Amino acid sequence: MIHIAICDDDRPLTGTVEQLLLRIAAEHGIAVRCEVFFDGASLLRAVTEQQMCFDLIYLDIEMGDMNGIQTALALRKKELPMLIVYMSGHEEYWKELFCTEPFRFLSKPIDETTFRSVFLAARERIAKRSGYFTFFCKRARHRIPFDRIAYFESRGRIISICSSEKEGVQADSRPDRFYGKMNDIEEQVASMNGRFLRVHQSFLANFDYIKMLSSTEIEMLDGRKIPISEDRSKNVRAKFSALLDDKGE
Repeated sequence: MIHIAICDDDRPLTGTVEQLLLRIAAEHGIAVRCEVFFDGASLLRAVTEQQMCFDLIYLDIEMGDMNGIQTALALRKKELPMLIVYMSGHEEYWKELFCTEPFRFLSKPIDETTFRSVFLAARERIAKRSGYFTFFCKRARHRIPFDRIAYFESRGRIISICSSEKEGVQADSRPDRFYGKMNDIEEQVASMNGRFLRVHQSFLANFDYIKMLSSTEIEMLDGRKIPISEDRSKNVRAKFSALLDDKGE
């Protein structure tokens, strides 16, 4: 899932950009979620107060009290790994844009062909750095490498990330916890890492930490046994076999 923010005080344009993104994403099988903002201050509040996390931001330059460059500078101070694509009919800001580390610049009016190529290039850049799962806990942004995650477990609205060392076969005694829905976690993980299996409504397991699979459960390297839902058994076994073949085992 690519989380995208569109920030421009031109309301009709934000609608156009959102529809373009949704159409291009659908054509290429890319999962996206878009949020629209009409000024830089509201975008900044969403990131700082509501803890929204974006992979890609389409940002106008000339906006109200807080322009796009000021907004980008404030976001960069938070050291968030987001890509910024400026949209503007003014190209005289190049020197000022440089310090905000922009990914691309789109001239207005928006050319659909150029827009498409920029989005697909951004998607490739995001995919290359997708070695981490990102989540928010206690008003702070955290990230953990996928290859350290043994499994996700859901209890109610609490998601726990259980990590372990493959050779040490001992899970963390203090897994990371945050509020979320397992369906959303599964979708987010699947868009970035294809080695996780949804074995149960409450469990999403990393293939690389599975020691054994039977018809009713999996055993993790740390000894934990996790049940396989009857309705998921066929798909789990098929994906497990495919991943096993990829490893040449």
